[in-house]
Amino acid sequence: MNIEFVGKAVQWTDAMKSFVESKLERFSRLLKEAEEDQVEVVVTLSASRAKHKEYAGESRPTVYRVDLDLYLKTWGGGVIHAWEEDIDVFSALDKVLDEAERQIIKLKQRRLEQRRRGAKIKEEVINAMIAPSEEREKPQIIEEELVIEKPMSEEDAILELQESGVYFLPFIDAKTGELKIAYRKRGGSFGILNTKCKEISQKI
Repeated sequence: MNIEFVGKAVQWTDAMKSFVESKLERFSRLLKEAEEDQVEVVVTLSASRAKHKEYAGESRPTVYRVDLDLYLKTWGGGVIHAWEEDIDVFSALDKVLDEAERQIIKLKQRRLEQRRRGAKIKEEVINAMIAPSEEREKPQIIEEELVIEKPMSEEDAILELQESGVYFLPFIDAKTGELKIAYRKRGGSFGILNTKCKEISQKI
């Protein structure tokens, strides 16, 4: 795990860096369980005067804001982002790390569910391969309904693809009304297939 500390109008102290690094160590196990071994972390610390009305003039305290970004470099890709602010810098750091941990736990649970579904599909495929030849000659075709909730932009489709963890996502382009398919590519990038089909998308 590579960690980068960025300071805006405030300097990172060794104590603050050690505090963050010690709490990030416990993320390693969760990330490995989620199959995320390659992670880059950027922690940005900024400071500004409180804008609350209850504070007047020079009595307004300094508010520390912490933004934490975890860039996931393995097959799932994506970014985990969390931010918090507090008049106590260590309190802000503690809260943002807790929020990031909650998001990592959700990621782990989502990945475990994907693996369970993958194992179930694999088992079904194996069972189908060893089935009697008579059954293989008459494969069962199950028709499933494709549900597209609402038109969206290509950017929103990519974000939905990242959050859901699926490998492809059909959607209606909000600008053109055409049916498109967002999909994952090797290396963590994404692609868009344009079917150039408007009639089908309108029926959907």
